[in-house]
Amino acid sequence: MKKYFTFSLDDGVTQDRRIVEIFRSHDFHACTFFLNTGLLGASWEWVGNVCGHPGVSHLRFTEEELKTGIYDGFDVAVHTLHHPSLSAYDDKPEMIIDEVQTDAENIKRIFGVSPVGMSWPGGEGQCTAKTIDVILKNTDIRYSRAVTPTYDFRLPEDFMLWYPTCSFSDQRTLELADEFSALDKDGTYLFYVWGHGYELDFDNSYGKLDTLIKKMTEDKNIICVDNTQFYKLFCEGKL
Repeated sequence: MKKYFTFSLDDGVTQDRRIVEIFRSHDFHACTFFLNTGLLGASWEWVGNVCGHPGVSHLRFTEEELKTGIYDGFDVAVHTLHHPSLSAYDDKPEMIIDEVQTDAENIKRIFGVSPVGMSWPGGEGQCTAKTIDVILKNTDIRYSRAVTPTYDFRLPEDFMLWYPTCSFSDQRTLELADEFSALDKDGTYLFYVWGHGYELDFDNSYGKLDTLIKKMTEDKNIICVDNTQFYKLFCEGKL
């Protein structure tokens, strides 16, 4: 039996600074951060309002801030340049390519790594089979996280529609963590949690994050890997 845990966060917002401190306090680096490099420094105040939490900040790091080492030791990958609905560009494939590949090139320029992964801006409802085909044929991206929860620990069947176990904000997250820890049967399993840093400000759930990461890192039967590490292990047949 092998059990893997991975985490991801979208948008590159300033709440990530506090989140990274929690991760580092547990020597946990198994999180992939998906960034929109065309929106660096942007403030989307409307997000808190739409989510019913007016006043909660949605401020992305600037490039200068990113270069100070905020994400040092962590995997950084693509969330597109400007967070559009990519399926809206299905008839303009050059727009899809620009949003994805230019974001990847910016990440390489800023962080020195060439990402092979992304997360769908707006979720998998904003892509089609054509969108995926354009990306696979014209960019270096080979996996993309979706948002619909499975609430189980199955391995991905299609890495371009990589469904997570749950979001961090889900009420069942810690319950699922306990279930995962208790899992004891033959096979290979993955517990995948995702979210946005600003969501932790909705109900001050930083303590919940600390509890989750502590559970995962202290369980010696759980292997913590970032998204890209898991993808490569899977492709190399090393799980």
